[in-house]
Amino acid sequence: MELDFADCWDFASGKEIIVKNFTNWTSGNEIIDNFIQEKQLKYDGSGRVFEWIPYNELLDIKEIGDNCLNIAIFKNGPLWYDEDEKEWIRSMCEKVCLRYLHNPQDLTDEFINKIESYSLYETEYSTEHCYGITQNPDTRDYILTFSKNYLEYFCEKCGNKYENTIRLKWCKCQIKHIENNFTNWTSGNKIIDNFIKEKQLKFNGRGTVFEWIPYNELIDINVIEKSVFVTAIRKDGQLYYDFGKKEWTRKLNKKVILRFLYDLQNINEYEFLNKVEPYLLDNEYLNGISQNPDTNVYILVFSEDFFEYYCENCGEKYRRICNQCQFKNNFTNWSSGNKIIDNFIQEKQLKYNGYGSVFEWIPFNELIIIKEIEDSCSTTAILKNGLLCYSLYYSENRLIRKPCEKVCLKYLHNLHDITDEFLIEITKSYLTDDCYGFSQNPDTKEYILVFSYYHFDNYCIKCGNEYVKDEYSDKYIKWCKQCQINQLKSNFTNWTSGNKKIDEFIQKSQSRISEYSDTVFEWIPYNKFININEIGKSGFTIAIWKDGPLYYSSSNGNYKRKLNRKVLLKHWYNLQNINVFFNEIIHLINESYGISRIQNTNDFILVLQPKYYCENCWGKYNNKFEIDNKSCISCQTNHENKKIGDLIQEMKLNINQNFGNSDKIFEWIPYDQFSNIEEIGKGGFSTVYSAIWKDGLLLYKYSSQSWKRIPNRKVALKCLHNSQNSLDEFINKIKVYPRQMMDYIINLYGISQDPNTKDYIMVLEYAKGGNFNNYLDKNYESFDWLNGLKVLTNIIGNLSKIHQEQMVHHDFHIGNILFIDNNYKVRISDVGLYRKIDDVDETSIYGVMPYVAPEVLKGKPYTEEADIYSFGMIMYIIATGRQPFIDYAHDEVLVLNICNGIRPEINEKITPKCYIDLMKRCWDLDPENRPNSNEIKEMVESFRNSLNQIFEEKEQQHYEMEGQFKETEEFRKARFLSIKNDQSTTHTQAIYTSRLLNPFTKNLLK
Repeated sequence: MELDFADCWDFASGKEIIVKNFTNWTSGNEIIDNFIQEKQLKYDGSGRVFEWIPYNELLDIKEIGDNCLNIAIFKNGPLWYDEDEKEWIRSMCEKVCLRYLHNPQDLTDEFINKIESYSLYETEYSTEHCYGITQNPDTRDYILTFSKNYLEYFCEKCGNKYENTIRLKWCKCQIKHIENNFTNWTSGNKIIDNFIKEKQLKFNGRGTVFEWIPYNELIDINVIEKSVFVTAIRKDGQLYYDFGKKEWTRKLNKKVILRFLYDLQNINEYEFLNKVEPYLLDNEYLNGISQNPDTNVYILVFSEDFFEYYCENCGEKYRRICNQCQFKNNFTNWSSGNKIIDNFIQEKQLKYNGYGSVFEWIPFNELIIIKEIEDSCSTTAILKNGLLCYSLYYSENRLIRKPCEKVCLKYLHNLHDITDEFLIEITKSYLTDDCYGFSQNPDTKEYILVFSYYHFDNYCIKCGNEYVKDEYSDKYIKWCKQCQINQLKSNFTNWTSGNKKIDEFIQKSQSRISEYSDTVFEWIPYNKFININEIGKSGFTIAIWKDGPLYYSSSNGNYKRKLNRKVLLKHWYNLQNINVFFNEIIHLINESYGISRIQNTNDFILVLQPKYYCENCWGKYNNKFEIDNKSCISCQTNHENKKIGDLIQEMKLNINQNFGNSDKIFEWIPYDQFSNIEEIGKGGFSTVYSAIWKDGLLLYKYSSQSWKRIPNRKVALKCLHNSQNSLDEFINKIKVYPRQMMDYIINLYGISQDPNTKDYIMVLEYAKGGNFNNYLDKNYESFDWLNGLKVLTNIIGNLSKIHQEQMVHHDFHIGNILFIDNNYKVRISDVGLYRKIDDVDETSIYGVMPYVAPEVLKGKPYTEEADIYSFGMIMYIIATGRQPFIDYAHDEVLVLNICNGIRPEINEKITPKCYIDLMKRCWDLDPENRPNSNEIKEMVESFRNSLNQIFEEKEQQHYEMEGQFKETEEFRKARFLSIKNDQSTTHTQAIYTSRLLNPFTKNLLK
């Protein structure tokens, strides 16, 4: 008996239905029944419910392995609880994997434990559950039923879980091919035979199989000059498992590398393993062992890419370069004259990994054209022979020199005795990737570190300390904190305020700078200000500072001044207590340039940066948005109408203005900001224009961490008729719109007002693709089922997001579906704008008559289900290319027909049955029978996926749908062409703009 979850909306009641259903099914075996019931009682909502599955529920059973795993279609599909949707669901016609439990004579505890152990399995992402158990009525074999993904983790031949990743799918049963071949070969030595067999039995699918290779398989043998290796061609080639073809295969006539083991004539297990085992760590390079039958010398056979990781000369493993051959053998050819330094350099060379330059002892006569850098501890020079480094472009000698390299020299003054401790400190402080080595001046005996000339890009030229990095670009800024503080300190004697406490206060502020961008707080003589003017009653004076503030120039590594800078002066008149002044200005230091004083008076001045103060009211800004926008919130929202001002302030204050998480700012936009105004549409309650917004939208730019405008932005202006007389209603409609940028509705940027009509205007995102009617006119020839379903998927996806926000549209029809571009990207417009702005009668019914749900026509409230009814009519347009009820007068007769269940005529030749069924459910007379937007979204996506050739997860239902859509495609195309060529069928009283419908519904409401 099939479980009925139709009236079940929660997990607990669903579990009760499952328990009550225990008496309605049986496997025919009490032990199995009890096992299933126990698992169902433990179901916690994760995975699928474990069930007894009647064998006739499994369709189209196909064998894929050695009678262990099969695939089938599970007709009703597995049962599970959807936590998000709060409903019990069956996944109909799901493809499943069947695991046969052959010949269980007695249902023992051991057999039940076996079922339990199989019922769960781990993947990389989750624990997967078995769907249930069934029994073949003919063979009496029990069968476990799993998701089709079971085959990604279990071998189709033996049923064992794969040992490697999903991509490799390696199972030990594949080793049988190798094991069966053991009797077909021998090396003639039992130790070697056993060794090879052991390695082969451990093969895990990666790389090639380790083998005994007959010597006559090796041809074209050639000695490599100055090498312990030989090259050859292996006729049969390496044996490996091809996962794509699922078979064993060989790479014929492959080049191989041979190493002859001349010192291994008499094999004993210990010696043999010592010689061979190191190479076996890199299993992919060692193909096997051979033997020269004439000399009896054993041979290791490697793949040709062996030399990528092993030295061609000595055979030792390396990374990019063999330090043993390249450096150690050369140690006797140079010396610094100091054993500690020699050991230090040799140790670094033996650790060289092929990246950067080799650390060397550099003879002083290699350094030419030596020049001291003024006011620093560094010197430049030319390194005659150049640095030694690894190059990929030289196949024979990979270590090369770059002659005449410009370098930087750092002298280690007053250091003649080198200790291990000193070298440890040097390593920490100076040995960066661009350090080429040590040298020594033979006259002064001073040791020298040799760096790349570009070392100065990252390190201070004066003290050698590392520069700071910019936190956003991660690039070095040529600013050394300690050197700059020292420079400022050295200037302390060159200025004075005449007041010791003020001097100390400024000096402390300068000593606390921590970033190159910090403003240097200064003493500024009053005679440095010109053009001094008072600003109203603000308490500020504005002036021009002739010298201007200090700023750090990273290009020349020094401070410069910005001349003739505008500043704000805040006065403290006749100040008697300097400590009071300090207490009042301490929180303003970061926004100030310094302190001044009117000569021969006690009038002190704090010199402020104007960018932190509003240019309109001179009030201090509260956040980054106000700073970037150069206006405070109070001034921005200072509208002549208090209600409008309050609205703008509320919309702005509800966002994070420091970090821009809202992406956009709602604004009052003066009407003279718009140019190129053109009418593009007119409805029952409004007129829509396109326009260019000159200043443009204010957006938060994460790259610059600031608010920026995008000038000359094309926008849509929606002028709401008579809105000036119903301001409260207009404001309420504005508040419906989200404050953030959304991808499913037309975004609201701000509001304005027509100076002539006084109508308020909504400034909206412009949809360059036009409305649905425009789109159909342009694309009717290419608007096949796949394109139509892509559009429909976007529409229902957007409607679903509106419903998730606990909103309903109220006036959903194709005129309110706009295309952001000329493809399939749609947005829904006019959310909440479903009535005349000056109509406050809650009993008024507005809309486009064919799209309005019957219960709304009868005076009931608008709900999500009413939006779904409208969506059904949009489905009709996509199927037929015609508006619903296009050949009817839109009057009280049509209203009565709609409420009596009359719907647009459906032509089954042009519309698939699966599509018709969903459309009819959407416009069902009873709202409770209509599907919700999420359910529709899943169905429409299934329709689209059935026609999508690159969709890889097609199941039986998709193929059935695909057949239905393809069957109707040609009829539908012909219908669209005929509609385009014949516009005479539209009734003269068919009206597809929103209007008041009460005159046509009054008889229903009696």
